[in-house]
Amino acid sequence: MRLKTSEIADKRKELLKQQKHICPLCKGSMKAGHKNPALDHDHTTGYIRDVLCMNCNGMEGKVFNLARRCGAGEEIEWITNWLTYQWRHVHPQHGGLLHPTHKTDDEKRIARNKRARKKRTEKKHGLTKRKDS
Repeated sequence: MRLKTSEIADKRKELLKQQKHICPLCKGSMKAGHKNPALDHDHTTGYIRDVLCMNCNGMEGKVFNLARRCGAGEEIEWITNWLTYQWRHVHPQHGGLLHPTHKTDDEKRIARNKRARKKRTEKKHGLTKRKDS
């Protein structure tokens, strides 16, 4: 059975009530004024699933589109494999080796502070370059 456009608002309200106004993905509130609710549906079958907040609805679509672009079979299979991969690597398994370009939070903080000190020094001594020159 196909839902009529005029029935969307009522169906959304009904599903929101069943979901206790909670987005099933981010668990955020979708009560009035919080996170715009979107009637989510499967783009392959057209079946209505749940009501998601606008952000999660958009992200869900992007994830599926990116999985489709991988061209590795079914999107849901790729996403399942990706989640399994992420869970497997929650804790480092390779002796805690860091990639050479990775910066720790402390290294990022030190670099920010260094840039800020340099900028203050340049400003103090009038060494900053004008954008119009």
